Amino acid sequence: MQTAHNYFAAALLLTTAMAARPALATETFGNNGIQFDVDTIVDFEFVRSHGAYLGVFGVINLDSGEKTPLLSETKPADNYVQADVFRPSDYKDDSAADTTRDFLGTPGNAVPQPVSEYTFKATQRYTLFLESSYLGKPAGIMYSTNSQNSGGARRALFESGFSGLDNGGSLIRFNDTGSLLVKTTKQDEDFDDFVVIAGGGLACPYTQK
Repeated sequence: MQTAHNYFAAALLLTTAMAARPALATETFGNNGIQFDVDTIVDFEFVRSHGAYLGVFGVINLDSGEKTPLLSETKPADNYVQADVFRPSDYKDDSAADTTRDFLGTPGNAVPQPVSEYTFKATQRYTLFLESSYLGKPAGIMYSTNSQNSGGARRALFESGFSGLDNGGSLIRFNDTGSLLVKTTKQDEDFDDFVVIAGGGLACPYTQK
C-alpha cells in the first residue's frame, strides 16, 4: 500500500533530490486554519518570549478536540523573580531584538525543551494555541486561527505561512493581548509574547509500504 508522508524539519535541512511538493487547494497553514492533504510531521522550535505570563504552546485538532501541548515555559522569563503583569508594556515588537525588555525568555532557560514535533493527520482541521497563566491562575488562551478567537481577532502572525515550511521555516509570533488579567486600555499588540518557528526543511519523498 502506498502512503503519502511529508516531513518539515525546523533545525535540520533534509537532503533529498525531490523538489518541494506544491500545496494543493485544500492545504493551508495560517490564520484561516491548518490542514494538509497527507499526514505531515512538522517540527516546532521555540525562539523567544516577551511576557509576564507562563506560556504553553501547542496544537488542537478541531475535528477531534484533542489538545496537545508542545512547548512549555517553566518560568515566564530567564531572570524571573515575580513578574508584574500590570507593569506597563513598552508596546514594541521585541521578537527580533537583542533586548531583555518585557520579560525575555530564551531556549534552554525559560523553555528547557525548545524543540518538539507534531503529526498532522490528512484532511483534519487544526489550530495552534498559546495558553497563559499567571501565578498559578489561568490567564486566557489564544488561537492561531482567527475564527477561534473572541470577535475573530488575530492573535498570531504567520510571516510566511505554508510556503515557509519547506523554505527556511515559518515564523509564528503570538500575542497574548486579550487575556483575562489586563484591562483593554492596557493591552498591547506587539506580537512578541511567544515566538516559534515551524518547519524549515524539504518535503520527504513519498514512501512505499
